[in-house]
Amino acid sequence: MKYSFVDIFCSSKKKKAPVVVVGGVDPNPDLLLKISNYSGIQWREAFSTQGLLRSLPGANLVILDRLIPVSDTPLAVMEKAIEMSGVPVTNSEDFLQQPEEWLGRARLANAGHITYLPARQVNLVNWSGGVGKTTLAMAICKRFVERTGLPAALLELSMGGSAIHARISNSLPEFFAIATGKSEPEIWHGVSLYPMEGRSIDVLWGEDHQRVRQVLEDIRQKHTLFVVDCFPGHPLFPELSQPQPGMVTMVITSPRDDSILQACRLMEELADRRILVLNMAKRLADRAEIGVNVTLPFNESWALSLDSRLADPLLEKVYTGWTRRNR
Repeated sequence: MKYSFVDIFCSSKKKKAPVVVVGGVDPNPDLLLKISNYSGIQWREAFSTQGLLRSLPGANLVILDRLIPVSDTPLAVMEKAIEMSGVPVTNSEDFLQQPEEWLGRARLANAGHITYLPARQVNLVNWSGGVGKTTLAMAICKRFVERTGLPAALLELSMGGSAIHARISNSLPEFFAIATGKSEPEIWHGVSLYPMEGRSIDVLWGEDHQRVRQVLEDIRQKHTLFVVDCFPGHPLFPELSQPQPGMVTMVITSPRDDSILQACRLMEELADRRILVLNMAKRLADRAEIGVNVTLPFNESWALSLDSRLADPLLEKVYTGWTRRNR
């Protein structure tokens, strides 16, 4: 199913009356009767995880009971979106015990900017270094959370030192520590970070494939956008590049001859839905005859600040309508 970001990006206009979302496969009749007896309350019903997320824009209270999970909207993603929205959440039993308390919270709630978007995995890849994969990965994640408030994760596939450590902080918990339960991922601008160093992943992958696979699946389940900064020679790359619904592969190149040759090679080898991105272009001639889908300019200040003008053209390829909505 295709989604347009224009169609599903919610309005940020305030509602005149509090909006209560009742989520449940089999809503409690007493609950519905109680809510209907209050004047000045708008209410919506949802019976699936996807339906509840679609009902969230403008909501001031969620009354949450058992829902039908939908394949592209896991329960963990829904729960994370509600948590990040700041909307008060209760269940039907607790609401019926203290309806005035919960409706008072609904009236006071200042719900954040909430959207529903289908889950996506975005792989940024090239054999060549220095083409800007890490910068673009960070810019995409930061921009996505700023505009939607939905959960995003950034995973680094590095065979050497961590570029995320170098760019943000050496004190960030590394993938090995997270996967072995010694630490939780650091949150940066609302983005869950999974830096990686080559030596530690060699040990972990060699000793416990299944644990690593479970961590990767947990990341997918808990985040709407999962961005992977990829090196194709990494042992996890075959795991993360298997074609699946919602996956977009972006081959990142600079105008250098070596990176263009490697990019063209990858465009032939990789699965469908691959996009060729020319980064750091200085002149029109740089994009000639290589089939570029997106061209990004060479601008050091944009790169240092992770400017949204780097992220928006790429997010447009992930969520159709993104650019039109953000003009």
